[in-house]
Amino acid sequence: MSTPVASPIRFAIAPISPEFVQRVRATLRDDFGRTVRVSVAEGGEPLRDQLRRAAPGERIILGGYQAVALPSEFAAIGPVFVSADGADAPPPIRDALPAGYFNRTFALRGYDALDRIAHSTLVEPERAPDEFAAMLARPGVAYLHAHFAGHGCFAARIDRSESDQAARSG
Repeated sequence: MSTPVASPIRFAIAPISPEFVQRVRATLRDDFGRTVRVSVAEGGEPLRDQLRRAAPGERIILGGYQAVALPSEFAAIGPVFVSADGADAPPPIRDALPAGYFNRTFALRGYDALDRIAHSTLVEPERAPDEFAAMLARPGVAYLHAHFAGHGCFAARIDRSESDQAARSG
C-alpha cells in the first residue's frame, strides 16, 4: 500500500537492485565477499528489496551494499536489510511514498551525473514529495538517495518518472 501524493515533478522510488538481492540470497555473501547475517526480524527493519518494514518473526538478511559506485568520492559501503525468503521485488513506486517505510526524518541527497553529491537536506516524511520535486528540479541533480537519519543507512533511490524525464529532454 502506498500513499499517493501530488507533486509538480513526478518521481519513482525503486527497491534495491534485484541482482544484488538474488546474489546475497544464493551465496549468503555480499558484493565484498563478506558473510551476511540471516536472522529473525524483531519487526520494523527496513527491507530495501520490498520498500516496507519487516514483520516480527520474518527472516531477514543484513549485508553490505554500495549504493554509489566507484570511482565516485561518495562511494561507501553501508548495511542494508533484505527479505531472506525470496519475495519478488515490487515495481518502482511512482508518485507515492511506500506506506510506513519512511516513518521518521531521513536524509535526502541529490547526486549529479558523475555520482557526486550536488545537494542534501533532512526531510520529514510528510514533506517528502515536495522535497523530492524541489531537489529533482535543481540544475545538475540527476537522481536522489534517501538515507535513514539515525543510522545513516541507504534507504532507496528516487528518480524522475520516465514521463517527466522525457518532457525534460524533449
